Amino acid sequence: MKHYRYDVIGILEVRWTEKGETTNGDFIRSGESNTHTKGVGMLLSVKARKALLSYNPVNSRLISARFTATPFNLTIINVYAPTSEASMDDIETFYGNLEEAVANTPKKDILIITGDWNAKVGDNNTGCESFMGKYGYGTINERGEQVLEFSTSHNLFICNTAFQQKPN
Repeated sequence: MKHYRYDVIGILEVRWTEKGETTNGDFIRSGESNTHTKGVGMLLSVKARKALLSYNPVNSRLISARFTATPFNLTIINVYAPTSEASMDDIETFYGNLEEAVANTPKKDILIITGDWNAKVGDNNTGCESFMGKYGYGTINERGEQVLEFSTSHNLFICNTAFQQKPN
């Protein structure tokens, strides 16, 4: 990672157990308590470590971190949403935890939510221009509809739809 210029990188499928950070504080994580599955984390530059105010390792699908910044502080939430095969209980738990993390974000903070939503929001942004660009991918699926609903209700923009993707 030394060759890349970064401040915060969201990492998914960490597969480490428990919650915590590395000795030097350059990696914060949240994993399952007893299995090496799922897991989320954030790799932090020296600059980001110094700016880190707090972090909350919610569970193996969600971690949030708050940084001092100018002119407003910054909260980053890294998510690993359940797949389409997951139970409705798992989906509701995930969105409930995410709602709580957003609600706990100070109102003046800049909020960034990153990660893998396991969703397709589709490429039709008609009527959705305020929270979705014109470069969505594929055909919208049920998880994509949930992402659109969540984005709308929290006044968030789906950034990876704002620029054209390279073809697979």
